[in-house]
Amino acid sequence: MINTTKIAKSNLMINKSKSILIIITIILSTTLLSAVGLTCLDWSKANKERIIKYLGTQHGVYGNMGEKKIEEIKAHADIDAVGLVNGIGSINYDDKSKVALSYVNDKAMELSSIKLEKGSMPKLKNEIALDDLALKKLGYKGKIGEKIKIKYEDYANKGFTESEFTLSGIIKSNEMAKIKKIYSGIVSKEYMNSTRDMSKENFNAYITVKEETNLNGDELKLKVEYIAKDLNIPKARVLVNEDYINSLKPDMEVIMWGVVIGIIVIMSSILVIYNIFHLSVVTKVQEFGKLRAIGATKKQIKSIVLKEGIFLSMIGVPTGVLVGFLINEFVIGKIFMFEGKAFKLPMIIGVMIISLITIYISLLKPMKEASKVSIIEAVRYNGEDKNNKKSRKGYESINLNRLSCANLSRNKKRTYITVISLSLSAIIFVVISSVMNSIDAEKMTRERFSQDIKIDLDGYTYGEEDSPDTEMNILQKNNPLGENFINKLLNINGVKNIDKSKSAKCELNGYKTEYKYHDLSSVNENDLKNLEFYLEDGEINLEKLKSGEEILITQPELATEIGIKVGDKITLTLYDGDKKIKKEFKVQGITSNPSTFAMHYDAFDKMFDTDTTTTIGIYTQKGEYENIKSYIESLDKNDDYIQADYIDELLKDNKLAIAVTKGIGYSLVVIIGIIGFMNLINSMITSIITRKKELGMLQAIGLTDKQLVKMLNIEAVFYTGTMLLSSLTLGTIIGYIAVYVFRKTGASYATYTFPINQILIMVVSVFIAQLLLTYFISKNFNKESLIDRVRYSE
Repeated sequence: MINTTKIAKSNLMINKSKSILIIITIILSTTLLSAVGLTCLDWSKANKERIIKYLGTQHGVYGNMGEKKIEEIKAHADIDAVGLVNGIGSINYDDKSKVALSYVNDKAMELSSIKLEKGSMPKLKNEIALDDLALKKLGYKGKIGEKIKIKYEDYANKGFTESEFTLSGIIKSNEMAKIKKIYSGIVSKEYMNSTRDMSKENFNAYITVKEETNLNGDELKLKVEYIAKDLNIPKARVLVNEDYINSLKPDMEVIMWGVVIGIIVIMSSILVIYNIFHLSVVTKVQEFGKLRAIGATKKQIKSIVLKEGIFLSMIGVPTGVLVGFLINEFVIGKIFMFEGKAFKLPMIIGVMIISLITIYISLLKPMKEASKVSIIEAVRYNGEDKNNKKSRKGYESINLNRLSCANLSRNKKRTYITVISLSLSAIIFVVISSVMNSIDAEKMTRERFSQDIKIDLDGYTYGEEDSPDTEMNILQKNNPLGENFINKLLNINGVKNIDKSKSAKCELNGYKTEYKYHDLSSVNENDLKNLEFYLEDGEINLEKLKSGEEILITQPELATEIGIKVGDKITLTLYDGDKKIKKEFKVQGITSNPSTFAMHYDAFDKMFDTDTTTTIGIYTQKGEYENIKSYIESLDKNDDYIQADYIDELLKDNKLAIAVTKGIGYSLVVIIGIIGFMNLINSMITSIITRKKELGMLQAIGLTDKQLVKMLNIEAVFYTGTMLLSSLTLGTIIGYIAVYVFRKTGASYATYTFPINQILIMVVSVFIAQLLLTYFISKNFNKESLIDRVRYSE
């Protein structure tokens, strides 16, 4: 009786070099899947924990809510929980750092993930909890029970209040507090009630909505906004925690890209594993024919092939998963310093199942081929394709090029699969390099922040009845960013130029919209490129916009929702200080911009009497930036209605984000490249093994070792040359398309640049690897004596 298990094990032991190569390839493929999968899990977990740490777990915040409105929020049918935060006061320092004192109830603490290092939260009137940085700033040691004297600017009493507190707890500060230099102190409810008129106090309401698990990300965001609309909360007071919601419920676009990347990784692995097993099995056809001759059935032949795959998988798959886990845990995890660790068992099991299924699928066709081959064909097998075999043209003389071409054409399927696998790796490399190369920190920052310093009008409201003095149109009557302020800036030594943007409060008449008030902003020639890039309908004609008779709708979703089309006439009520102006406009185009409507900057001066400046951009002379920044920071600190942003701070943040993104992208490419190169190694070694007798005979009649190496190099050049050609053609085309799609998804700063440096690195790496490969293969081949090679038969 034929023992298929024993035969399978014997085959693996006899062909150790092949078995080792197959195991290595399975390990690498499984390592790729597990390392990428586990890293994605950790990245997702760490990103979620980072968002929770900095932004909290609330779905949204409704700002400046009075007691009556708080009760309405709590009573709303769609609200699950409400946390309350009330600002008490702050201590401001000359170095622009701040200790902010507030009352935070238990639910708000839970949602904001405030963590106590020591002690407890304040309960009694004069108890306080401070973070470690606040204690250091105040000059205290931080012992529980320590007396803390604080003189702070009181938000309610419009002056300074001095109180003595007892330290009840120490809060762990986070990185954001260090960066922004804003440290925290939490007082008790009793202290808050005793120091202010609570009927006049406004709270920030941190809310979560019901049925979170049944809603996707977009639905959850809309739910927060819908509740606000239902409760007549102005849009300006609604802050949706989009980052946290996205971490819970990724958008379909995010999921789609994740699936695409996953499919690329899996298909790359499938192609390699299939090729390895296909080449491994077809070179054993003679052995299977001999087994058929002594009585083995087709089923037993299939069983032998399958068991060989299972035995190799039992070694390769667990080892690959282990290596992938170690890479994830001790290499990638250390580089990117993931704060949270995800539960990885389901992913590990999933990777093992995918690898085993892939190997099984890879074996199906070779199993079928091995069981179908006749005994005579098996005995005569020499590694050539049998399908559609034609008579081959001979040559009167032979050279190394012809020998190499003959070998490549004798098993076209093996050649095609190897070329496809290598080309796929190279194309992925060029595509990812193109996208990574299109991201430049300077461009990214300058696209959205063209100035060196930007000053915005801040603290204004839209339609808040209890704060009429802070309405945008009222604030603009004595605009903090008016001509007097601009003249001060122009007199600063080192200011090269200043530009301005304008905005006004408006209403859309005759249409029912979610919010009553909208914003009308100015555009000019500098905005033309982006306006045209995101144009969905109509045209952008700046000359007609200057007339003040035509307008752009810059929220396409709103236009679709209420049915406004290009060419329609709409009427806006414009708020000009205390006055209201009704004006009819023709819709010129529908595009995307932060505002709702847009018209040319020049039209603002014709239409409004008040100064509607809301943004000032400052361009500095070389070497003067730091001095001007220091001056602007002092202005920002002393005026509640201006907010300044600085190019160097944004550039620093963007550089860090881009470095992390590029690190992940190139790491993925390198792993895929190694797997693809293993396919080249496998193909060349298999080619040598199946031709061992043939090459031995050629060497017996005069083929030198040097000529053998040259012949192998010609074959390798064919593979790598085809790979490079495909990467430079298909890779470049797909890379350009990928950058275009990347721009369309919101990265308008991305500019396609041919990744010449990355491609040169790839070419040099492939060339060096090819030389080393042919050297080691030929060296190993020549270890056997010429007589043994001539006698060799599988």
